[in-house]
Amino acid sequence: MKEKIKKILEKIRNWRFLYIALVIVLLFGVWILFFDNFNLVDRFQKMSKLHELRETEKYYEQENLENSTRLEELMSGKEELEKFAREQYYMKEEDEDIFLVILEEE
Repeated sequence: MKEKIKKILEKIRNWRFLYIALVIVLLFGVWILFFDNFNLVDRFQKMSKLHELRETEKYYEQENLENSTRLEELMSGKEELEKFAREQYYMKEEDEDIFLVILEEE
């Protein structure tokens, strides 16, 4: 009978240790998730922001490349520069008139 009681008490002690260990692990997990300086919530937010910034960087690099090629085309000759000025800024020579045709989309 005493042996059965000793085994039961021993199991209870083991279970108590497991509960304490589980609580400690859970507290550590909660601390890491929410309260630490490098918590996971902030990390995920910063990683998504970093992804956005890298996407905008790619966009602006592409824009820069397109503008560089356009600038090279404009600087290649007077005819190209004149064509650009007429199309974009509606510039004209003194004896010319400009008519704009605007097509309405249905």
